[in-house]
Amino acid sequence: MVASAKETKTSRRAKDRLHHIHARAGIRQDGLAEALGPELRAIWGIAEDAEPGRVREIVLLRLNRVLERFADPLMPEIVWTAYNLGVDPADGASGMVGRIRAMVGRGRVAVSERTCTRRFYEFLGNVKNSLDGFQEDLTGEDFRLAARWIAENVRPEREAPAPGPTAMRMFLDGTVWGPADEGGAPIPARLGGYGDWFCVFTDERLLAEYRAATGAGWGRVRHRTGREVVLAAARRGVSTGVLVNPSPVPGAGIQAALPLSPDSIARLTVRR
Repeated sequence: MVASAKETKTSRRAKDRLHHIHARAGIRQDGLAEALGPELRAIWGIAEDAEPGRVREIVLLRLNRVLERFADPLMPEIVWTAYNLGVDPADGASGMVGRIRAMVGRGRVAVSERTCTRRFYEFLGNVKNSLDGFQEDLTGEDFRLAARWIAENVRPEREAPAPGPTAMRMFLDGTVWGPADEGGAPIPARLGGYGDWFCVFTDERLLAEYRAATGAGWGRVRHRTGREVVLAAARRGVSTGVLVNPSPVPGAGIQAALPLSPDSIARLTVRR
């Protein structure tokens, strides 16, 4: 493990250096190691003689560790645009402000430039806080993935973890929000070749962000327990699944959320 940093002059210098990463060409800027400064390099475990490619990989992985803590589906688009990953090369060197402005102007997010900037600095605040704790060791697999993300100019995939017993129990007993018809019954969505799915959200904020990003014309939204949604899917008599916290990013697919397949619905109904 890389040693933690206490709130000292060294730590403050490292935190100040974070602002240099999203400047200019972001993680692709020349002299990234120098931009980080010795204090931040030490905290993140970047050797003095590290090759530029390895420096970029470590920076990407350290940032991604913090990003993984956010449930906000828009945050990856905002954060990686700011850092110049997955960005059109023509926009890459325009600086964070220019990249975010282009992202908003092209309709890649349905929120304002000001909102994107505010959320980015919220993320940056979490990165600063992370410098005061232990930094996880990075593995060979971590570096393999980071090298591919950089080479292909793509963002880290956010995979949905398989729900364990505790998580499933929390979903079934907890409150979820989703579109409903006039009678209050959940409305299924046809997801191409995936079939019919009830789309629900475990947080009203996630629902609001999804509607803002996609323009979903749901005239009525109501809350219920996850168990009620599962039973409604089972009662339809057709193959219907439940999609928990679907992504607003076009083309993300059901893997970007937590899918409860029709088979899972059947098993849950039997066990209840």
